[in-house]
Amino acid sequence: MKKIVLATFLAALGSASALAADLGPRAYTKAPMMATPVSTWQGFYIGGNVGYGWGDEKTDFSFLPREASFGIVNTTLDTKPKGVLGGAQIGYNWQMGTLVTGFEADIQGSGFKGNTGPTHPLSTATSLPVDVAVLTANHELSWFGTVRGRLGVAVTPDLLLYETGGLAYGETKSTANADISAATGRDPFPSAVSKTKVGWAAGAGAEWMFARNWSAKVEYLFVDLGNVSDTRFDVAPFADFGVKYTWRAKENIVRAGVNYHF
Repeated sequence: MKKIVLATFLAALGSASALAADLGPRAYTKAPMMATPVSTWQGFYIGGNVGYGWGDEKTDFSFLPREASFGIVNTTLDTKPKGVLGGAQIGYNWQMGTLVTGFEADIQGSGFKGNTGPTHPLSTATSLPVDVAVLTANHELSWFGTVRGRLGVAVTPDLLLYETGGLAYGETKSTANADISAATGRDPFPSAVSKTKVGWAAGAGAEWMFARNWSAKVEYLFVDLGNVSDTRFDVAPFADFGVKYTWRAKENIVRAGVNYHF
C-alpha cells in the first residue's frame, strides 16, 4: 500500500514540473510611477509685499485775480516725493488653459513724501526772481490701496506674466505757502489739505510659483489719485487778492511680494 501511495505522489510531482516548464519564465512589470503635480494658478491667495515709489507731484501757484495783481508769474513746483512702502494683498485667480484672469485688492502703508522751497518766483515785469517773495510746497502719501483686475498668460506652468488695472484710493497730505510779506506787508497765504482721494492704477508684473502653494512676484504700478485744490484769500480791504493751490498726485511704484495659494 505504501508503495502505491509513493508512486502516485511522485507521478503528480513530475506532472507539475512538466507543466511549469511548458509555461516558461514569469514576466515581471514595474509598479506605475506617481504623476508629478502640475502647478495651477486657480484659487484664492494671500500675501505681503514691500517696495519703493517715486512721484511726479506738481503744485500749481495761481495768483488771483491775475498775475499782474501781485506782479508775480504763476508758478509750478515739483516736490519730487519718494519713499518706501509695504502692505498686504489678497486675490483670486481663474485659469483656463494658459489664460489666467482674476482680481486683487491690496492696502499699503507709505513713507512717500517730498518738498520744495524756499523758491523765488519770477516777476511779471522783469522776468527776474522776486527775492522778497518765497514759495514752498510739500506733499505726502500716508497710505493707499487698490482693487484691480488681472489678466495674464502662464508662459510655463510655473511662470505667469500679467497686466493689471482698476481703482486706487489713498490719503494725501499737501501744504503750500506764498509768502510775499516782505514785499507788500501782507500776511502769507498758507494752506494745508488732507484728503482721501479716489483715482486709478495700472501696471504689469510677473509671478513665479517657486514651491508648492508659494509664489513670488515683482510688479510695477502707476497710481493717479487726481488733483486737490485750495484757495486762500487776503482780508479786507484786499479780499479779492488770493492764491489758488493745486496739487497733482501721481506715483510710480515698484514692489516685490510673496503669495500663499490655497
